[in-house]
Amino acid sequence: MGIHIRTASAALGLIVFTSCHNPSEKPADTSRGDQSRQVIEEHFKYLNTHDLKGIVAQYADSAKITTADRDGESYGRQGADQMFHQMFYVSPDARYLVDDMIVTDSLVVVEYDATGLRTKANDPVRIDLRYCSIFTIKDGKIIREATYTNPKLYHNK
Repeated sequence: MGIHIRTASAALGLIVFTSCHNPSEKPADTSRGDQSRQVIEEHFKYLNTHDLKGIVAQYADSAKITTADRDGESYGRQGADQMFHQMFYVSPDARYLVDDMIVTDSLVVVEYDATGLRTKANDPVRIDLRYCSIFTIKDGKIIREATYTNPKLYHNK
């Protein structure tokens, strides 16, 4: 009986030891914050490649998009399609350079520069603007975007 108790004690000790010393495995699903970050990283990839179809698909049907330097508010995928179509047409070589991103579960704040040529009255004007966008993400879709800029703030890099 003493051998069985020692064997049982040793087995129990081994189970406790290995369960305490094995690092817990990460769940297969990423956190909501990671998912939100991924949506916005893809968003800027689509912006930089001027992928209208990809960027529009990121918006929820009921999304609200507010911008200071465009036509105010747009709604849903149709509004996103019109807004980004215009942006890509007016600035066909625009690039969006992310400097900083703050991510919570469903909120992503992005600071970035937009550089390129913007056609104004058939005369291209070089732009270098500083932006800040606040995105709200739900179920992997952008449900709200508010973008702010100071059109008088140009900076040379």
